[in-house]
Amino acid sequence: MLEKLKMLNNKLIELNVNNVENLKKYELIQKILSDDKCFFKMEIEYAYAILRDLGIEESDLKKVYMELIDVKNA
Repeated sequence: MLEKLKMLNNKLIELNVNNVENLKKYELIQKILSDDKCFFKMEIEYAYAILRDLGIEESDLKKVYMELIDVKNA
């Protein structure tokens, strides 16, 4: 799942190359996602905010977050 989020974020960086504000946001997210354990290290509110910024549907937030912090998949 983390790899999918990284690919999605890279696509959003490409799409926002001319939007400086959004570009900075997605570049920061890229830096955060470079740590494979990032979702284990952050508060749930920040994790949800990142997932929202990446376009994850509100109804899927909990499911995606739980998958990201599932120790079996880590």
